[in-house]
Amino acid sequence: MRRLYHYPLCAFGRMIRIYLQEKALEHELTVDFPWNRKNVFSQHHVFSDLPTLVDQDGTVLEGWYAIIEHLEQSYRSSSLLGTTQKEKAESRRIAILFNELFFADVTKNIVFEKVIKKHVENSSPDSSCIRKGNSEIKRYFSYITDLVERRNWLSGNEFSLADIAAAAQISCVDYIGSIGWDNYPAVKDWYVRIKSRPSFRGILQDRIANISPPSYYQELDF
Repeated sequence: MRRLYHYPLCAFGRMIRIYLQEKALEHELTVDFPWNRKNVFSQHHVFSDLPTLVDQDGTVLEGWYAIIEHLEQSYRSSSLLGTTQKEKAESRRIAILFNELFFADVTKNIVFEKVIKKHVENSSPDSSCIRKGNSEIKRYFSYITDLVERRNWLSGNEFSLADIAAAAQISCVDYIGSIGWDNYPAVKDWYVRIKSRPSFRGILQDRIANISPPSYYQELDF
């Protein structure tokens, strides 16, 4: 049985969990903590090596990009990248945008500061970082609005890696209660469609010790 090592409030781990569910690949989950690793598979591991996937043949994949490429190459029956080269390039482009830029501008500034920083640095949240993260949400949500007004999903007509990556990042910020959804109706409608997918059920059930999500977090229609 393949096994995924992840931290529940890590957007990259959430993305892989959704991906495995969408591809109908059986797996077991082991919760690990980036600041107190119990399962280290490489002497060269770094802070960002979670999530780690150990596939059925023992192959160890560290980090979201290596895992996604492995799953796409090894299990081709149902691709989440698209059919044509153009579609694949677009889904990868948007996924990288959210996993690198949105993460740096929004997720890290909000989730890291409010939840993880005390474990890693034993220090208090930086309010200026949190304000910056909350402000940057507007820019990315304007971009999502533009995309979904022209397309069925973020990268085109089909649900893809792009939607999974964006929703995984957003779900972590949403858990902290940092999104004013009424200000972004088009993004809200897109996110509701993703929340309603069976692959997202586990994400909505996640709970972090001593931190409760807003009351609407688990509701499919807010």
